[in-house]
Amino acid sequence: MKSGLPKVLHCINLRPMIDYVVDAAKRLDPKKIIVVVARKRLEVRDALPKDVKVSIQEKQLGTADAVKAALKNIPSGVRDVVVLYGDTPLITEETVRALYDFHVGRDASCTVLTTILPNPRGYGRILRSDAGQLIGIIEDKDANFQQRAINEINTGLYCFKKDDLFTALEHIKPLNNAGELYLTDAFSWLFNRNKKIEAYITDNYHEVLGVNSQTELMEAAGIIRKRALTKYVENGVSVDDFSTVFIDESVVIGAGTRIFPFTYIEEGVIIGANCSVGPFVHLRHGAVLKDKVRVGNFAEIKNSTLGQGTTMGHVGYLGDTYVGKDVNIGAGTVVANFDGKKKNKTVIKDKAFIGCDSVLVAPVVVGRRAVVGAGSVVTRGHDVADGAIVVGVPARPINKMKKK
Repeated sequence: MKSGLPKVLHCINLRPMIDYVVDAAKRLDPKKIIVVVARKRLEVRDALPKDVKVSIQEKQLGTADAVKAALKNIPSGVRDVVVLYGDTPLITEETVRALYDFHVGRDASCTVLTTILPNPRGYGRILRSDAGQLIGIIEDKDANFQQRAINEINTGLYCFKKDDLFTALEHIKPLNNAGELYLTDAFSWLFNRNKKIEAYITDNYHEVLGVNSQTELMEAAGIIRKRALTKYVENGVSVDDFSTVFIDESVVIGAGTRIFPFTYIEEGVIIGANCSVGPFVHLRHGAVLKDKVRVGNFAEIKNSTLGQGTTMGHVGYLGDTYVGKDVNIGAGTVVANFDGKKKNKTVIKDKAFIGCDSVLVAPVVVGRRAVVGAGSVVTRGHDVADGAIVVGVPARPINKMKKK
C-alpha cells in the first residue's frame, strides 16, 4: 500500500476495509466473530467493534498459523468455522451464506469458495474430475500448460468442520525455512485422508478479489459506492449521477427523493420522502430531513433536523439546530454553533423566515412565524419572539428601532 497504516485500516468510503468483512460476517448471526491480529499491528485491534473477539498472532507465520491463533477462542459448541480475509472488503453476506449453506448441505469436511477469473494468473487452479468433482488445487507456479488454462481459481476462503480443522492444523508442517504454515496445507491434509471436500463456485469474482494497492482500494471504493447507490435507486430514490454522488450504506432515504450531482451524505443521516438534495450538498452525521425538504447548492448540515416542507436553497451551514416545518432558510445563512468550548443548540420554529446572509449565534431560539431580516446577526441568548421581525447587527425588533 506504500503506507505506514496497516492495510485493513485503509478506508473505503470513510470506513476501514475490514469493517465490510466484519459486517458481512455479522449478518450471518454467528456464535462468535474472531479477528486475528498480528502482534506488530495492534492498532487493528483498537479499530474493531467491541463485540468482536481479537486473537493475537505472535509471529506472522502464514495463514494456517493465523487460524491456529484463533482456536482457543472458538466456542466448544461450534460445528463449523468460516475463514474470511480482512483485505477482501467486497465480500457480501449472500456469498458467505451461500458458502456456509452449501457446506452444511453437503455435510463436507471442508468447502472451498471458488470463482472464474478472466485472467487467473497467479492464483491456484481448481482441478476437477470429468464428473465435476473437486480432486485438487494446483498452485500457479506448479501448474502445467493445460492446468494454467483453467479459469476456476481458489479464493482462499473456506468453511471447515471445526473438529477436522483442529486436527489438520495439528498435523501440517512448514514447507519453508521461515517456518510458515498455510491454510491450503490443512485443506490438502484433509483431502489426502479421504475427507469429504467440496467446492462452491460464486459467479461474482469481484467479491473475492483482495485489495493490495492504492489503485485497487480506489476500485473497491467505486464498486461499494455503486452497490449503495443501486440499492437506493431500486427503492425509489432518484440519483442523477452515480459518478459524483456518495451516500453511505447506512443512510435512510425515502422514496421519491432526488439526489443531485456532487452530493456527499455521510453515515447517520436520515432523509424523508419526496425531498430534493443537491447539487453540492454535504450532509454530515445526525442530519435529519423530514418529508418534502429541499436543500441545495453548497449547503452543509450537521446534527440538525429540518421539518417537513422546509427549504434551505443556497449556500449555508446548520449545526446542532432544530428547524420546524415550512421554514425558509435564506441564502448565506450560518448557525454559529461553537463558542470555542462547546457546541450549542439553535431552534427555529415552524414557518419562520430567515433572510439572506443571516447569522444565528447559538444558543438562540427563533419563534414561530418570526422573520430575521437579511444580513442580521441574532446574538447569543437573544431569542426572537413568535411573529417578531428583527433586523440589524445585532438584530433588534423592528418596531423598537428609532426613526431617523
